[in-house]
Amino acid sequence: MNKIVIFALAATAMVASAPVMAREHGGPRPDFSQLDANGDGQITQAEVKAFGAAEFAKADTDGNGSLTLEELTARAKADRSKKMGKRAKRMLKRVDSDGNGTIELAEMQEKHGGMRMFDRMDENEDGVISQEEFDAIKGKRRGRGKHKSDDE
Repeated sequence: MNKIVIFALAATAMVASAPVMAREHGGPRPDFSQLDANGDGQITQAEVKAFGAAEFAKADTDGNGSLTLEELTARAKADRSKKMGKRAKRMLKRVDSDGNGTIELAEMQEKHGGMRMFDRMDENEDGVISQEEFDAIKGKRRGRGKHKSDDE
């Protein structure tokens, strides 16, 4: 699985969320300004988590706090992420830690909170990601090929 969650989401979103995971799998990635919610020129962990939670909410079309396989697939299609659509079942199986057939925000954050990658991107270890740090990682990603596997 792509490790650059910041460019995601969501996720996870680096936080959180099917859309964030879509970004991890080659879907659209947020730019710096989308993650820098308060426009102060730096991205905090709280901003990353809030972005992921918002993306999760967008994917949760029925508003019940859980993402079904259908919602994951629909969001992948909305993001035009063919890779994500193919991986939705595997993602559900991997992230659904309680085995109830859906993904809740807490499960997504647990698996894809993005803080490990956040720490990697925060090269000067000041607790925030600057535009320069963000751009440096983005530049490194351009030189990479396809992901080795879905389960990295």
